[in-house]
Amino acid sequence: MTSFDVAPQCHALGLRAGAILFRDLCISPSPASLREAIDAASQRVHDTFTDRRSIRSHPGLQRIREILKSIGSDPRRHPPSTEKLLQYARTRCTLPAINNLVDCYNLISLQSLCSLGAHDLDCLSLPVRLHQFTSEQTFVPLGNPEPQTVLCGEFGYVDQQDRVLCRLDSLQADFSKVTTDTRSVILIIEATDTTPSAALNDLLQRAANDVQQHCGGAVVQIVGPNEK
Repeated sequence: MTSFDVAPQCHALGLRAGAILFRDLCISPSPASLREAIDAASQRVHDTFTDRRSIRSHPGLQRIREILKSIGSDPRRHPPSTEKLLQYARTRCTLPAINNLVDCYNLISLQSLCSLGAHDLDCLSLPVRLHQFTSEQTFVPLGNPEPQTVLCGEFGYVDQQDRVLCRLDSLQADFSKVTTDTRSVILIIEATDTTPSAALNDLLQRAANDVQQHCGGAVVQIVGPNEK
């Protein structure tokens, strides 16, 4: 059984995703070189996008907004994670310093305009699946102690025990967050059908290399996008 899968319903919506499993990572503050790369990428975002509207008009971001609207979700209330990241970078010419893993994949997100997120493997049960919810579920989002409801028809990530890891592509669960104690993670890269499978596979390989460069560890498995 694969450690990661995309349900046919999500593939039909236009979502594409792959994942990387890492072991023996060292999570720590980011080195100056990584922060400098983030600042440089943020400056390029500032120079490329003149305002929030110009970010939204990018084909890849336009597509994820179309997908959100198709399932009845308002992208103004639940903006895509990449859109939020780009807007932050555009206005501040930097990103928050979290740790070497999160900073590394945030940099990749800025450069690729794909959505990236990681979860502590020791806190969840494989396989992880991107699917469309058929009933309401609750979960506690990262940084918010109040449970939130995932609505029927929305898409998101769940583990084998059906615990919500992420609602849509923007709100991660608190229980699987990456901390300095984290040693093993699943890193998910989400795109849309505007990104060719070959390009997503290349991005997965690049992310695997970059994470190892900044966090050490070993790649256990890379799961490419499904061809449904």
